[in-house]
Amino acid sequence: MRAVCFDFDGTLVDSEVFHAQNWHEFFASCGVDITPEAFLRDYAGVPWVKVADAVHQLFEIDHCPQTTVEKMEALTHEALLARGIPAKDGAAALLAELHGQVPLAVVTGAPRPYVEGILAKLGWLKYFDHVFCGEDVPMNKPAPDIYQLACRTLGFDTHQVVAVEDSHTGAQSALSAGLRVVVVNDTHVVGQDMTDYRYATLVDVQADQACWRVA
Repeated sequence: MRAVCFDFDGTLVDSEVFHAQNWHEFFASCGVDITPEAFLRDYAGVPWVKVADAVHQLFEIDHCPQTTVEKMEALTHEALLARGIPAKDGAAALLAELHGQVPLAVVTGAPRPYVEGILAKLGWLKYFDHVFCGEDVPMNKPAPDIYQLACRTLGFDTHQVVAVEDSHTGAQSALSAGLRVVVVNDTHVVGQDMTDYRYATLVDVQADQACWRVA
């Protein structure tokens, strides 16, 4: 292993429930009933543009998908100021241990201002050599584009890089690009047919480094 790429939402920060609740409240204001549980089941790890497109195909909403994304970005900003998003258990310790050993990158479909804003608040920007976001590529996750871009920029072949993901969408993106995939999810099973490296928390990921970091 020559480098590690981390997904952001649900992997480094405990944001999936946060976002699911925000999307539920927004869709309710549009007359659409999507519970937070249903959102997590169907759209966890899916880029916001794709979420908006999918829901607009299923329901009649009196504005376009791009407006939905813009409204959600504003709502999320307000919710961040009000509630904030905590780090996932074990994230800070794992990043601190890996920092300086191998290059680290964030590889996420989320918007850059949102991602870098939270990283700055957590004091984590110093850990990462690069931050790759959805707007950096034509096709977002689950397409392999963003992981291919990350590996080219880092200067390593994809098989030399590990991706740490929490969702099927993200794991599929990394696997399609040719990376070794580590899945961490404490709420539901992900990646049974994709990788042997599956963990409940980043504490477990850190404890089992001797396995998933083997070249």
